[in-house]
Amino acid sequence: MRSIKIFNNNAVSTVMPDGREAIVLGRGIGFNKRPGDQISEDLVEKVYYVQDEMQTKFLQMLQDVRPDVMEAAERIIAAAETDGFSMSNQATISLIDHISFAIERQSSGVSLPNLLLSETRLLYRREFDLGRRSLDIIRECCGVSLPEDEAGYIALHLISISVDQNAAYDILKFVKGTLDIIKETYGVSLDADSLDTMRLITHLKFLAQRIFQGQGWEDEGMEDMYELLIGHHPRNRVCLDRLDQYCRSAFSYALNQQEKFYLLVHLTKVF
Repeated sequence: MRSIKIFNNNAVSTVMPDGREAIVLGRGIGFNKRPGDQISEDLVEKVYYVQDEMQTKFLQMLQDVRPDVMEAAERIIAAAETDGFSMSNQATISLIDHISFAIERQSSGVSLPNLLLSETRLLYRREFDLGRRSLDIIRECCGVSLPEDEAGYIALHLISISVDQNAAYDILKFVKGTLDIIKETYGVSLDADSLDTMRLITHLKFLAQRIFQGQGWEDEGMEDMYELLIGHHPRNRVCLDRLDQYCRSAFSYALNQQEKFYLLVHLTKVF
């Protein structure tokens, strides 16, 4: 196999023996390599045949992701598969992005408390245990100590890939409806390839899952931060009112201020 493009020391694109283009991962597989150089098959640890919309997102991520983040994600995925979790390419992409975003928030001094941490620890012990082990892996690979809240968030990623089909349909309906309201309110079309849009969609999926499982956040009040973010864009208040009305009419659920606040966090990143 010969390299087509070098993303970093651990990721390159190549043409496989069957003629399909793929992204191959492995420690040191891209070290000191240039396009056209021979790739050692012994270094290949993972092969991704990514196509269509996933390809653009994966390639965009690989352009910016730190090699140590990639290594951490690969070790976490290997641990998950050893524990019996089925990790799709989409789940892999989501995990890599989540670790990058978590480290970015940590370096910026931004804290997002996980309001479902205790529930996740109690109800999803297996997933939460892997989340805690993931923090050790991230610290070893990246030299960053993330708070235990992130163990809960990683556990939620594992939970989200195992929802049943009925729940998946309800979540799809919820996400589509909320995205339609967001696009109409702000008068924009969301860039499906934007990482901020991907993060917004991921948050909406988790919010829907909590709603349908009856695990809504307690409204503990974050008035100061809420008012600060609500004024970031003149359409923010209108959008949240419409989202709340949609949840009430379609799902008989009223968004509280905590849930609106976390929606604002992601909307502020997009707009």
